[in-house]
Amino acid sequence: MPRIPQIRKLAPAAAALLASAAVSAAEREPPDFTGIWTTYTGGARTSGFGGPRMNLPLTAEGRRRVEEYQKLIGPERLNGGAHCADYGVPAMMGLPGFYPIEFIQKPDQLTIIYEVNNEVRRIYIGDRQVPPELRLPSKAGYSEGHWEGDVLVVRTTDLLDGLDQSVPFSDQAVIDERFSLSEDANGKKVLTYQATITDPVYYTEPVRIEHKYEPHDGFIIPYGCQDELWYELLEMRRAQLEAGEPITARMSDVYKAREAKE
Repeated sequence: MPRIPQIRKLAPAAAALLASAAVSAAEREPPDFTGIWTTYTGGARTSGFGGPRMNLPLTAEGRRRVEEYQKLIGPERLNGGAHCADYGVPAMMGLPGFYPIEFIQKPDQLTIIYEVNNEVRRIYIGDRQVPPELRLPSKAGYSEGHWEGDVLVVRTTDLLDGLDQSVPFSDQAVIDERFSLSEDANGKKVLTYQATITDPVYYTEPVRIEHKYEPHDGFIIPYGCQDELWYELLEMRRAQLEAGEPITARMSDVYKAREAKE
């Protein structure tokens, strides 16, 4: 009997501690992705250009577009990355060529810089968003993020057609992405990126991508070139294809055409 008053005195204190712990958990800072990363050595190599992945669930229209693109790039397998075209999302997240990628995180924004061509994407987090009427379509699209526990959940829209990616998509595509941190069995930090592409033009069902990174003890080096030449070459080849001619245009023809206009 004498212990009951003591228990009653301790109960409010215990409740206060539990409430404090719950508040602390709710207010816990999200993980910080800031740093320079490279492909996780336990993962498989991926590439953003060079033709579509095998066994994609293509619609009839998606298959038509893929087959046309295969004709445009020809047997030499031309790729935009070799001609300075931006990789865009999600290809740049796959670290084509194994160049490093940098994450710079603030509470309301995650900035991602890929070394090739210093390609940049911005993920706006929380309430600070660009008004829909001011969003311009691009290969990186517009990315809006929020936290679900320790996972940054992102939806990317306002994309340009990504016919030159290993997982091609139309300008109607929506890409849902997830970023998370963990450690492998050896205690190495691992950043996991997951993307789901939903596109009624290209696919009969969503297509999923996953890529993992590990910290990179290095730097992002300036890297720049022009991508206009790549798109001019594709247009030259498309004109030949539509005219029923052999697809023979090369980058040297683009330079000659430019010189003739000067």
